[in-house]
Amino acid sequence: MLNEPAGARRAVVVDELVLQRSRIEQLLSGISGLEVVGVCHTLREFMAWLRHTERTRWPHLLVLSLPFDPLASNDLSALTALREAGIRVLALTSPGTRTTARRVAAAGAEGFVSTADSEDDFVAAAAIVLTGGTIMTPPAHAVIIPASAGTRLSAQEARVLALYANGMTISQAAEAMGIRHDTARKYLNRVRDKFTSAGRPARSKLQLAQIAWADGYAEPSPHDEPRVITG
Repeated sequence: MLNEPAGARRAVVVDELVLQRSRIEQLLSGISGLEVVGVCHTLREFMAWLRHTERTRWPHLLVLSLPFDPLASNDLSALTALREAGIRVLALTSPGTRTTARRVAAAGAEGFVSTADSEDDFVAAAAIVLTGGTIMTPPAHAVIIPASAGTRLSAQEARVLALYANGMTISQAAEAMGIRHDTARKYLNRVRDKFTSAGRPARSKLQLAQIAWADGYAEPSPHDEPRVITG
């Protein structure tokens, strides 16, 4: 853990977008008693920065703007190690980062804000995380745990989707549910039609699995890349 005199606080910003990164740095610098000691392009760049930085200059707060692509398993392990070292994490989400945000949440990040939040809300969230609290703003919650957005699945449709996205064939899913193969296929076709009608293409097996992972019907293994499911 980081042991510091009362009131001494440091932060680092990790963001791929230069203008956004600069504005976040400005906002954090306006928090009394908080010093921004580093800005980095990626999480890996930040980890390299840590290795060459005196521990007495390590941050108490890491503001991590999430990339659109899921973080690799070693990045998630790094986040866990950072938290164990006493570095608290505030993640910045945006539309399209849901899968990554969920994995960062599973790694134990203390706070989540969204690019849709106001600057005042961001500063308030940073202060909460710095003082030992946890927060997920409503816009961030909407990114990570979205409403159905008009795509409603029946219990049977959701069940067959979850089994299929987790690697089962249609036949295996039908057996697990105690229904006929043709019935399971009918449910799955309904799911495809519903998502496709909502503007979310789900004709391929990989597209369907990615939607299931993104909407919380199933979770991919943190050690696996998305794969095509046969069936």
